Order: sequence, then structure tokens, then C-alpha cells
Amino acid sequence: MENDGELQAMKKLETEWNDYKTTLGKSYDPSENSLRMAIFESNELVTEKINREFEQGLVTFKTSLNDLADLTEDEFIVRNGLRLPNSTDFNQRRKSRQTSGGYYQYNRNEPLPVSVDWRENGFVTPVKNQGECGSCYAFATSAALESYVKMRTGQLIDLSPQNIVDCTWELGNNGCSGGYMPRAFEYARNYGVARELNYPYIESEQRCKWNNRIALARDNGYGQVEPGDELGLKHAVAKRGPVVVGIAASSRAFRFYQSGVFVSNSCGQPDHAVLVVGYGTHPSYGDYWIVKNSWGTGWGAGGYVYMARNRRNMCHIATTASFPI
Repeated sequence: MENDGELQAMKKLETEWNDYKTTLGKSYDPSENSLRMAIFESNELVTEKINREFEQGLVTFKTSLNDLADLTEDEFIVRNGLRLPNSTDFNQRRKSRQTSGGYYQYNRNEPLPVSVDWRENGFVTPVKNQGECGSCYAFATSAALESYVKMRTGQLIDLSPQNIVDCTWELGNNGCSGGYMPRAFEYARNYGVARELNYPYIESEQRCKWNNRIALARDNGYGQVEPGDELGLKHAVAKRGPVVVGIAASSRAFRFYQSGVFVSNSCGQPDHAVLVVGYGTHPSYGDYWIVKNSWGTGWGAGGYVYMARNRRNMCHIATTASFPI
């Protein structure tokens, strides 16, 4: 009977695995298929456990298997391209903060809207997919600049993450091996960022193709929220628009997030750049941030994640927050 049970479980797994591959258009050689199926099974067990906890009221979010479910850890981590500056680089850039907006100043007693969502009235472009390139910093920064341009010109234009990937090496970024968002804002101030139409994304590095004729979006530098200050982040989102942040995104719970308010007590270090486009409060799950990711619309809630707010800077969401000025 035990063998019958194991056989049925294997058949169930193979059916689910084949359905998964068919749905996402994936195929593997026989030699690789068993490895990928084992990864899929491991991730399936994680999502099933979290979803049982959701049904029991123990967690406030659900998960589902997405196109990341058969990737090795190394393949997944490639997508998390936030590279924080080392201490020497950070100290050298302190003066830059003074000329680029500095830490965001605000009145702690000023009343703010109960909720904000910059997607309303067309201030945020559709969710994009960075693919197998650690370019999250470029996608998050270009997304912030898109909203910045909309606020100043009334036009919502898709800007080029590829321009940032290719052309910010001299500022310390590393193409598809990651980068830091303020360096991209510095680049936009000095040179401008092209339209996506004129500088399309290719999911890899290439020689910088910038020229003055295609430069479009320029900022006047960037402002930064005091590290860890969630109230400051709330003010910045309400008053200045979408804000780029770095979060810890390596957990499998985050990787397979589907809906609800994401909460984690074991986030790790910030390794992924995303865009906060709003905030609000769920009647049952509490305060949240509305976060735009760059893993395509098949991830999360249409490409977004609602992350817990006012939970002691959960997953470092307010640690490296910056915005164009």
C-alpha cells in the first residue's frame, strides 16, 4: 500500500510538472528534466505549506508557482541585481547627497492621505520583465523617471532600462551583474535617459549607445529618505511620487508571492530594486506598500506585491529609498 501511495504521488507530481511546462512553454532534455522537476517539487511543497497557513489565518498572503519555480538558486539570484556601495564609496558620495536633494525633509505632523496609488490617473507604466539579467536597478530607476516625466510634462513614456544598464559603468554599476539606483539618477541628471522605443531592452549588456539626439528624461539629481524611516518614505511617496527602494527578495515566500499582504520575519539583506507606487491599509491584514516589480505580470498580483508597512522596516523597504528631483 505504501508503494501504491508513492506511485500515485509520483504520477501526480509528473502530471503537475507536465502541466506547468505546457502552460509556460518550457521543455527540457531528459537528462535535465529530472533535476528541474525536483526543483519544482521542492518549491511546490513550500507554496503548499504557506497556502495552508493562509487558510488557517496564520499568514496574510498566498503563493503560487510561477515561471521561477524550476530555476536553480543561482539562476534566480541573477535577477536580484541590487549592489549596495561599499563603505568607502558611500562616504565619498555623502557630499553628492547635499547637491542631489540630501535626506528628505518633511513635517512629521503633517496630515497625509490615508492611501495613495500613483497607478490611478496614469502615472505608472505597465509592468515589465527584466528576464535573466540583474538589471532590477535600471528598471526601478527608469520606472521612477517615467512617473517623474509624467508629473512634469503630462506624458507617460516608457524609458529605457537598457540605456542605464549599458551606460552607467563609469558611475560604478555593473550592467547585468547589478547596480545601485542613485548612480542611475546621477546618470539621468548628466546625460538623460532615452525612450525604450529608441533604446530597446535586450536582456544583456552591450556597448553604450547614448547620443544627445535620443536623450529624453533628465532629472536634477535625487533625494534620499533617511535609512529605515518608513514615515519619511510615506511622505515621499505621497508628496514626490513613486520612490525606488531596495528590498530583500531572495526568500521563496517572496519569490512565489501571489496575493495578500506579504509579511516576513526572516528577510535577509537587501538585494533587489523595486518601485513603491503607493500605500494603503487592508481591513484585515493591516498597512501595506504597493510595490511594482520587474519580473513580468505573471509574477505576484499582476506584477505587484503588497508589502507590510510599519513593521520595523520589514525587508529593508525604507533602507535605500531614493527618488528623482
